[in-house]
Amino acid sequence: MRTTPESNLYPLAPGRGQAAEGVASRISRFASSRLARVWIRSLAKLDWYSWLAFALPFLIYVLTLAPTIYNLDSAELTTAAYTGGLMRATGYPFYLTIGYLWSHIPLGDVGYRMNLFSAVCGALTVHLAARILRRWHIGGWATFGALGLLATSTFFWGLSLVAEVYTLHTAIMASLILALLRWREQPSPGRLALVGLLGGIGMTHHAAMVLLVPGSLFYVFTSHPKKLLEVRSLLAAAAGTLLGLSFYLYLPLRYLAQPAFNYAGIYTAGLEFTPVNLTTLDGLWWLISGKAFAGMMLAYSPQELAAEGRMFATQLWQAFFAAGIAPGLLGLALLWRRDWRAGGMLALMFALSAGFYINYRVMDKDTMYLPAYLAWALWVGVGYQSALDWIRQIDQETWRRRTLNAAWAVMLGGVLLALVWNWRLVDLSDDWSTRQRGEEILSLAGPNALVFGWWNTVPVVQYLQLVEGQRPDVRAVNRFLIPSHDLIKTIIKEVAYRPIYIDSPPRNLPARLRAVPNPPVYQILPRSRLTTISLSRSVEAHRSHRR
Repeated sequence: MRTTPESNLYPLAPGRGQAAEGVASRISRFASSRLARVWIRSLAKLDWYSWLAFALPFLIYVLTLAPTIYNLDSAELTTAAYTGGLMRATGYPFYLTIGYLWSHIPLGDVGYRMNLFSAVCGALTVHLAARILRRWHIGGWATFGALGLLATSTFFWGLSLVAEVYTLHTAIMASLILALLRWREQPSPGRLALVGLLGGIGMTHHAAMVLLVPGSLFYVFTSHPKKLLEVRSLLAAAAGTLLGLSFYLYLPLRYLAQPAFNYAGIYTAGLEFTPVNLTTLDGLWWLISGKAFAGMMLAYSPQELAAEGRMFATQLWQAFFAAGIAPGLLGLALLWRRDWRAGGMLALMFALSAGFYINYRVMDKDTMYLPAYLAWALWVGVGYQSALDWIRQIDQETWRRRTLNAAWAVMLGGVLLALVWNWRLVDLSDDWSTRQRGEEILSLAGPNALVFGWWNTVPVVQYLQLVEGQRPDVRAVNRFLIPSHDLIKTIIKEVAYRPIYIDSPPRNLPARLRAVPNPPVYQILPRSRLTTISLSRSVEAHRSHRR
């Protein structure tokens, strides 16, 4: 019996064999070309450790990301960014500028896009921190152990899942530290200009950037004071800083455009919105300096301050899953000993960032400690590496190998345990509650209704209106922007003409009015109308019973 070669069982179409040979030939020629060799060398030079430090946390954040608009500040930030609007103090013009561009990427709804932006910034922070540790000659295991604890800590992880300003703030902070380290290595005017640029951008993003300035100045003045004071260096630093600060122009320009979303102002009893004039220096300073929150700064008594300090220490313990406390303290001491300039810079950044928020009387201060956590994670990396270096000095090979394996297991196990334990605490991948609450409010609201509420109510309603076009007839007013006495005057004036809903009954509501539960909010009605409504319901119930 004659056998048929396997190649003839499935013959190629005419010309396909020659085409395949041509493709293979072109691939072979490219692989041996100069361009291919350049690409291969470029890939070999990449810092794969630091890029892996971006990819791993980013994957975790995407898997646990909030799928749509989230509550509180997140809804306000999302709506302001997408619509080119204005926020309350401190304005956040850099975030709003970048957020406007990012929010128009066609990926999911706008809420999801801005949540994803936080995830990118969170992963970018870890990536930049890995590059900082690499410059301090911290190895892969110590870097993984330290930054793994940061990336999986509850607050850093949680704030990487929703639209917020804090992970962008830490990304800018890490970029600034990296730029300072590069400038010390080669103190050129261009590198100092980059330091100034990042400082200026940081100020336009979050006023808390000022807490990082003393540490930055300490570092540059103690590193190369003569180079710093050269005219070229000073001009370069000033030019970079002014370029970064130019993002403040967003505020007066958007004020002149009269955006539909504006939280920089106040409502009168007649529901007339009076915006702060951001084209004046007084108005601009009022917004960017946070004068609206001045009464909350440095607001604790010594006894209260001690309690807040203990609370921060507890949160730091929890954030680094206890495993990172001793290495962090060790790293703090060793970095200061090995490089007192870098150690002093990081200590000032940590102390001022943590100290300010410890003495800041707000409910959500837990979310504001991320810059301090970043500094601590860098210390943990130094501490871990010193422990590994000490172990490698053990003479007895078997004992040295076993101890190294145990240390690596502790670092890996700490991160994995934090990942598994905190996942259930922060996972928002199935959290649609904010959108559902907003849609429920709009569905029950009568025509031309008024809706008053705090941060968990009004911003999401405005998101659904201004971003998605739902129920433009409804007027939503944030209670933060209207004094309580004017709120009552407005309710008294409008209750006879339009439906009024509120998220919680005001304490000074007049006796002739009543807040009736109408989940998820209350409806405010005159008591006389309540009697009529109750009577009509009783009659309808009686008729139904007779039928």
